[in-house]
Amino acid sequence: MLEMDLERPDKLVEQSIITRCSRYGLVAGIELHRDPSPFALVKMVRPEQTRGVASEYQGSIFGSAALIRLKHVGE
Repeated sequence: MLEMDLERPDKLVEQSIITRCSRYGLVAGIELHRDPSPFALVKMVRPEQTRGVASEYQGSIFGSAALIRLKHVGE
């Protein structure tokens, strides 16, 4: 699970996710979903990087992306 301020606009939330996941490699793409429960699909350039992101944030692999649940934490 990734904790962040989900009251921010989508672009800022996406950028925050990209910044946190980029320590595992280059982020190839991201899809942000807010309803019914917030999560992100993060695709990395290499499959092992995707697995690393999923492992770090207790997520799972969904196709070729890491599915990461998001939790709101206000700043």
